Amino acid sequence: MRSVFLAFIVAFAAVWAMSIAIAAQHQHPTTGGAHHHPAAAKIKNPVAPTAASIADGEKLYAKYCAACHGDTGKGDGTMGEDMDPKPSNLVDADWKHGSTDGEIFVVIRDGVKGTGMKSFAKKLTAHQIWNVVNYVRSIGPHK
Repeated sequence: MRSVFLAFIVAFAAVWAMSIAIAAQHQHPTTGGAHHHPAAAKIKNPVAPTAASIADGEKLYAKYCAACHGDTGKGDGTMGEDMDPKPSNLVDADWKHGSTDGEIFVVIRDGVKGTGMKSFAKKLTAHQIWNVVNYVRSIGPHK
């Protein structure tokens, strides 16, 4: 049990350190079509998409995301009506900032410059962000 806990801590620290390094050098373009972020794409999700993780992510999504992205993730939330660009539709196949777990994590954590998508790094822990990633995956396009 102790070795499993220690392995989790080491993996978590490695992912967190990588994500901090990416944040320091990473800008999200706001114009043009879909694009990917290779460094962010390499970040692996350390939180298994269990029913508990998805349920926790759904609660956080309802609290922090639904006002802009809508209750069902279609980008039709009431606060998003006046935004330019409009909030992303999270259930379609067009993921402008990449569709890997790592890219989704970085967008939530760092926000997207020039859009209404603000950073949630000060409101959510890394584990909570991963829960939101798992929830968004559960409602979004499936591979």
